[in-house]
Amino acid sequence: SAPNICSKNYIYGQYDSTVRTNTILGPGHDAAVIRIKNTNKSIAMSTDCNSRYVYLNPRVGGQIAVAESSRNVVCTGAEPLAITNCLNFGNPNDPEIYWQFKEAVVGMGESCRTFNTPVTGGNVSFYNESSLGAVYPSPVISMVGLIEDSSQITSMDFKDEGDFILIIGSLNGQIGGSEYLRTIHGKIEGPIPSINLEFEMRVQDVCLEAIKKGLIKSAHDISDGGLAVCISESLIPNNNNLGAKLDITRKLRNDELLFGECQSAIVISIEEKDLI
Repeated sequence: SAPNICSKNYIYGQYDSTVRTNTILGPGHDAAVIRIKNTNKSIAMSTDCNSRYVYLNPRVGGQIAVAESSRNVVCTGAEPLAITNCLNFGNPNDPEIYWQFKEAVVGMGESCRTFNTPVTGGNVSFYNESSLGAVYPSPVISMVGLIEDSSQITSMDFKDEGDFILIIGSLNGQIGGSEYLRTIHGKIEGPIPSINLEFEMRVQDVCLEAIKKGLIKSAHDISDGGLAVCISESLIPNNNNLGAKLDITRKLRNDELLFGECQSAIVISIEEKDLI
């Protein structure tokens, strides 16, 4: 029920998301997917930023904002192409705010070079403050990706009884800066989840290759709320009354396992015959 976790239908339900009937995957998915008429291609688009991460570690938070937006379009079967951005910060005359801005942009650049996703444009919004102080630094990233074959579009919801749930990547149980830590314990503290950009790239490449081979039936990355929220979000959209049974052997506390917001992890479902 936390505002950052719950359904956003109360917002997007007020608007038309069909884009002249070209929408294939609409609100509520990792990324929106729009078909390109008279072709077999589609475009995937995602926006992302965890401002708590950027507040606690601007450089790594900037890296993660790009990485997660890239990961989201990959989960739909799209090859990430480029980004635009909306950089929201407080008063740049404050040395700390300007340092946040500088470090976040450096982190974004490091991710963009890794994923080969040029910055096509964007904007900077400074002086976002009130009597309570500055907004959390929020370099919002919008990623666009291309799906060459629309038959390979992949959604986040589990499909059929008996499918196997796997994770591409690994669970490390990092809860610094997490929604769990803020909602349950009222704390916004680090260290935030670490990210290895080369490993992130390999995870995304594996997922995309498996989607193109027709092996993956659903894909959804672990982000806000951790594994428990990720699994729940993959169950709620379907109408098959499915549940999920997880068998995980990791030496982690329950809160770390269920609510740790580890990076570079994508939950997928496949048929048993494709396990080999």
